[in-house]
Amino acid sequence: MNRRDFLKTTIVSGAALSVGSCAALNNAKAKKKPNIIFILTDDQRYDAMSCAGNRHAQTDNLDSLAARGVRFENAFVTLSICSPSRAACLTGRYGSANGVTALSRKPWGRMHDSERTFAHILKGAGYQTAMIGKWHLPNSPQSCGFDYVTYFKSNGPHRNRQVIERGVKKTAAGFIEDYNAARAIEFIEQASGNDAPFVLFLCTQLVHMDNNHDWVSKDETFARYDPVKMPVPDTFDDDLQGRPPYLKTSRSRTKALEYGYDEKQNIQRHLAKYYAALEDTDAAIGAVLNAVTEKGLDDNTYYIMMGDNGWLMGEHGLTSKVLAYEESIRVPMILAGPRINRAVNDHLVVNIDLMPTILDMAEVPIPNNVHGKSLMPLLQGQADNWRTSILYECPRSSLGVKPHLAIRTDRYKYIQTYEDASLETVVFEELYDLQNDPTEVKNLAQHHDHQQRKKTLIAKLKAHRDQPVTTLSMP
Repeated sequence: MNRRDFLKTTIVSGAALSVGSCAALNNAKAKKKPNIIFILTDDQRYDAMSCAGNRHAQTDNLDSLAARGVRFENAFVTLSICSPSRAACLTGRYGSANGVTALSRKPWGRMHDSERTFAHILKGAGYQTAMIGKWHLPNSPQSCGFDYVTYFKSNGPHRNRQVIERGVKKTAAGFIEDYNAARAIEFIEQASGNDAPFVLFLCTQLVHMDNNHDWVSKDETFARYDPVKMPVPDTFDDDLQGRPPYLKTSRSRTKALEYGYDEKQNIQRHLAKYYAALEDTDAAIGAVLNAVTEKGLDDNTYYIMMGDNGWLMGEHGLTSKVLAYEESIRVPMILAGPRINRAVNDHLVVNIDLMPTILDMAEVPIPNNVHGKSLMPLLQGQADNWRTSILYECPRSSLGVKPHLAIRTDRYKYIQTYEDASLETVVFEELYDLQNDPTEVKNLAQHHDHQQRKKTLIAKLKAHRDQPVTTLSMP
């Protein structure tokens, strides 16, 4: 071989090697695990987004997320209170199994030490794990698998909040959601510089009331909301006939009267404050979304957004949550990311579905004791064998609400209220046809035409109640 042929062969071989190396690098990049950002808002009702048809709510950033992903119209929680909802999201399991069936007070508000969260599992799979914002469990975020942690416990002021930033107690100057967003962006910038993927659990404090039972927003934001234009629920003057008698003197009723919900203008004033605070929260979330885009991470990042529970704003003359009525248990949910096309989905989904979904996104095996189902098939347009009903459980008194269980199908809701936490004696039944009665006004539980339907729903509740908590399944 002469010198010219030798050089030609060497150049061709080198080029082939270079192409092969590039292909290997591209394959390595293609196989990199996705980043996951889970945004959990507080006390955000299912209808509190403009993309959900609410012309009073200004949620431009959540709307933009919904525009590039799937918005679930029928998303629910297993128990509509801060602590149980968080535990359900973390573990994918009912509170009666993971230990959290009330607010964060021992023994019913603490997650069992044996529980495995999505952070535990992803950390074991090489993920960087972060939790930022509101924490409402006695278990520490670190013990739940999070390494990068900045948080505050329970509720408090919306401004100048006391926080624990990376182990150091300090005052977060200004609006708390701006602070949460800044810390989230810092983590994203730091984590994106490493080879390992990351999961971020970002928990807002708003739209929960502050420590003075009020909503505080920026002055210029609130100025855009006219209380007079706010809608008032058709059922605000409900006399509670056809509902459990104790509700007339329950905290849900007495607090509503304390807020003045027997007069329309007081509900309107609260709604204006609620929507203004929501807009400020949406803006902070938008800053986080923009940071991900600016870092060039969108193509390999999944987003999950969900409310931890709803909020009664005068419906049936009530306030707060816990009760199994729609405004309490139904929440917003949006998922977006790689290969997720824009859609609106009406299947019944639950907060316990998010933990297995996160693991599925990361291509990590889902433990067999998880009660939820991965939403990935629905995100990919596959709906075979999806659930036809969901179970709601409030097994002990919480915030003045008696123990109750409920079954909700795409059309009907059946609720059993119990005498006590033994769940042995049913003291009241409710059955609503949500198709013909979406505001749950007419209780059909004793109507002769609905006895067979009620019998079927009772059997579903009994099956749940009789199962060991380790093997609970969705009805």
